[in-house]
Amino acid sequence: MNVKTSFYSLLALIMGASMAQGQTLEDYLRAAAQNNPEIQAFELNYRLALEKVEEASSLPNLDLGFGYFVSEPETRTGAQTTRFAITQMLPWFGTLSARQSYAASLAENEFVEFSIAKRKLALSVAQAYYTLYSLQAKAHIIDDQIKWVTVNQERLLRSIEASRSSLSEMLKLEVRLNDLKQKKLTIAHQLTAERSVFNNLLNNEPHLELLIVDSLPLPKIEVPEIVDFSANPELLKFDKLFASVTQAEELNQKERLPNLAFGVDFLTVAQRPDLVFDDNGKDIFMPRVSLSIPVFSKKYSSVSAQNKLKQERLDLQKQQRLNTLEDTYSRALALLKEAQLSYELQSESLARLEQTEALFLNKFSGGSLGFQELVELQDVQLNLQLRRIDATVQCYTQYALINYLINP
Repeated sequence: MNVKTSFYSLLALIMGASMAQGQTLEDYLRAAAQNNPEIQAFELNYRLALEKVEEASSLPNLDLGFGYFVSEPETRTGAQTTRFAITQMLPWFGTLSARQSYAASLAENEFVEFSIAKRKLALSVAQAYYTLYSLQAKAHIIDDQIKWVTVNQERLLRSIEASRSSLSEMLKLEVRLNDLKQKKLTIAHQLTAERSVFNNLLNNEPHLELLIVDSLPLPKIEVPEIVDFSANPELLKFDKLFASVTQAEELNQKERLPNLAFGVDFLTVAQRPDLVFDDNGKDIFMPRVSLSIPVFSKKYSSVSAQNKLKQERLDLQKQQRLNTLEDTYSRALALLKEAQLSYELQSESLARLEQTEALFLNKFSGGSLGFQELVELQDVQLNLQLRRIDATVQCYTQYALINYLINP
């Protein structure tokens, strides 16, 4: 699996859901993938695992020995004075390749963890982006409501002067204005906090300015009829772990075989001054071969039993993770459909409300309607607009989550 493929396929699906965003969110996703310290740490873990593959191919250290005979033993050809020894231990045939295969499987596990971390980061960045959009859009709506109150204060004042309205209605309008200002201040504080969260995901300065789209139309969502979670890296992770345990067992079987050792001894021999013959003082050169046999094999039998238990545990953990993914998908799909329905209902209600608002203004101008009815109508409109924004953002966040769950 390629990290860029898994990460940017999710990115393309999220971006495909809303072409109105242009390249803004995509740029943020790429910046997060490059700068997020957690992702960089996962990448270093993967590179470290690759280095361990090289480490696994190395042979044991070469043993060098030197000895000096304090009491020189006499032989027929002379007294032995010093001894030099070289010994190299070699694993049984195929053991080194088994070690490399096991180390390579561990590196693949780190690669999958790296891929999962990037996918989770992409999802977090997208959802944080949509949260920022929600707060920003709500702030604009409240600004419009504040402008409406400001404009209609003058209209209400003229109505009071004409004795068609009361001062109590002006007081209620001022209370509404203060309430709107309080809501705007609350959203401003939330925006500050969410900007800090978003910038931290990108490893930027907390107060760095962000570019968020002004409008976010409802995405065209297509959900497959048959859902397949097998390509999700969170499940592939268990397959890779299972393969690692298999490689560990193969290595265990190799390590229970004897180890070979090849060596050479070189002994220096002093000449005998009292005799003259051909081999007088001839040094000794002695090649050696030895075996290291693991007679007590309980250790290896225990490791085999442990590996079998690990594989059984991984099967159960994979099934549990699959159940969790299915549950998460079901909830996300339900929330997505709920948000779609809510968006449609709020849009219909707002369309009718616009017609009602024009009618109410005409009646108020004609003196047949009190100003409080106009204020109440604005309250309804504000609530509908805010709920439609929530529905829009929920569509995007749940769709991003569904893409995370079912796409490789």
